[in-house]
Amino acid sequence: MSKPETSNRRALAWGCLIMAAVVLLSVNVLSESLFQRAKIDLTEERLFTLSDGTRQVLGDIDEPIRVRLYFSSELGERVPLFQNYFERVRSVFEQYADLSGGKLELEVFDPEPFSDAEDRAVAAGLTGVPLGDAGVNGYFGYQATNSTDNEVVVPFVTLEREKFLEYDLSKMVYSLANPEKQVIGVISQLPMVGRYDMQRGGQTPDWQVIAQAREFFEVISLGTTVETIPDQVSILLVAQPVGLPDQLLYQIDQFALRGGKVVVFADPNAEIGRGQVPGFVGGDHDAGFERLLKAWGVVIAEASVVGDIDHGRRVQFGTASQPQVVDYVAWLNITQNTLDADDAVSGGIERLNFATAGSVAPIEGATTEFMPLVFTGPRAMQIPAATFTQNPNPVTLLEQYVPGGRPFALAARIVGETATAFPDGVPVAAAAEGEEAPEEDADAAADHIASGRIHAVVVTDVDFLFDALWVRVQDILGQRVAIPVANNGDFVLNVLDSISGGEVLIGLRGRGVDSRPFLLVDQLRQSSEERFREREQVLNAKVEELQGKLRNIERTADGGSVILTDEQREAIEKFRQELIAVRGQLREVKLALRQDIDRLDMVLKFANIAAVPIIVILIGLAVFAFRRSRQRGRMAAA
Repeated sequence: MSKPETSNRRALAWGCLIMAAVVLLSVNVLSESLFQRAKIDLTEERLFTLSDGTRQVLGDIDEPIRVRLYFSSELGERVPLFQNYFERVRSVFEQYADLSGGKLELEVFDPEPFSDAEDRAVAAGLTGVPLGDAGVNGYFGYQATNSTDNEVVVPFVTLEREKFLEYDLSKMVYSLANPEKQVIGVISQLPMVGRYDMQRGGQTPDWQVIAQAREFFEVISLGTTVETIPDQVSILLVAQPVGLPDQLLYQIDQFALRGGKVVVFADPNAEIGRGQVPGFVGGDHDAGFERLLKAWGVVIAEASVVGDIDHGRRVQFGTASQPQVVDYVAWLNITQNTLDADDAVSGGIERLNFATAGSVAPIEGATTEFMPLVFTGPRAMQIPAATFTQNPNPVTLLEQYVPGGRPFALAARIVGETATAFPDGVPVAAAAEGEEAPEEDADAAADHIASGRIHAVVVTDVDFLFDALWVRVQDILGQRVAIPVANNGDFVLNVLDSISGGEVLIGLRGRGVDSRPFLLVDQLRQSSEERFREREQVLNAKVEELQGKLRNIERTADGGSVILTDEQREAIEKFRQELIAVRGQLREVKLALRQDIDRLDMVLKFANIAAVPIIVILIGLAVFAFRRSRQRGRMAAA
């Protein structure tokens, strides 16, 4: 090759490199200006894509909302995780400002130590975290206000709520854009609604479902003896309606027929009330409320708990030295495949936790429409509620389990025309001994509604509402932060939103929870347990039999000393050797339970650690061989 040709090729290469650098720089500049806010969300749950509910909430803003976001740059320098999270929070707020058409205004402040911005942050109610230097605090929170001086303040934005960022921000916007809240009246013996405790001398907190509901609704407690339902109440939440007086049942009946919405939680085996509420009735068998349900066209299976071997929650029980882990078929972990995907209440729901729930079914010939919202798998069965009066053994329940042939509804929506459960009108209260019977209220009788269109939701588990079943509450920087492990609270809010007509909020729910089960591993484990459970039971029985024989032989005499013959010693040694052999077989069975899982673990480790490098090497060798082949071909042609 001549020298001029070599020089020209070098000049051409350098020219191409310079042109590539210019093109790259130009593309970056144009992208920064034209596509600054363009994003592609590749996450499975679309965590970075704003929901339709958020877009509608932002589009419905009538009055301006001002958001002041505070973040200390020094906090970001010391803790990069906060810096990254702040960038995401600011980016979401900027999207909100764009979608709102300017109705949402965002201001960002860096509250440096001893600055006016820090004074404003403190005055707004933000919480500072010490950064090590004396008197130097870091801030990360926001204050939002509307034109009528309603205010929402988040003292410190915690990383634990990152998955629920859109939910938290959209909830704030909605509450400021809609300051007038619908009223929920709670009828229950359970202390769901916080109140002043005379014995403890302080305010008891709301259950988390009530605390979350207060973000969108006004919640008032009506007790179980209220004679009339206040006019401002638009939704009734009735939890464990056992022993309610006829007058209150009549009020609920008339409220529903007038168009009021009713959400009922009725449980055949309420676990949470025992020991918490004096006189609390755990079962759901109540002739009074059953009368209402029948009028609505549904019935709850009497004294029956639903078990589901396909959705049993994994629990540990036994002693500290001999713990056992098993699927508890009466505690259910319901997933998306057993929700009505066509109903709005399933929006954003990944899993629901139930504890000894019942089942609800339509009555033949009912005039209302029965729409199951949550149901079990097809292998579910009904278990007598009496089984759970004492703490049952989960292993025994599993051994006695007989799969059924159909799913059971755990929650259902009931809509349609129906007649009153009180065709004779207002029930007259029974007179106390020695008193005259009260006269019928003529005005109430005149207002009596004989029929109407109802809209109710019935859930057959009141434990479903209890904090411990679905949420973990942590104290972070003086704030009670709720970290959900299931979507029970989201489901209740979805029901309240949909039943009140506010389906806009369905898409605002948290899109993820902390725990994500390994479904394939769970299926392998369950299959292995079913194969080896019978063999394990036989071996356990053999162990108990041998141990009983040893105890009988080694029983002490009256004086407290052990007297054994040679034959007894031989028998003991024989039983011990046999016991060792049986325990060895039992260990082999228990090891066999994990073989499929261990095999899957090895496959995944190989795929993650070795398979990818091997594939890359093979591709490299193939490319190398291809190029060598082409080079030899060119050389042969030359």
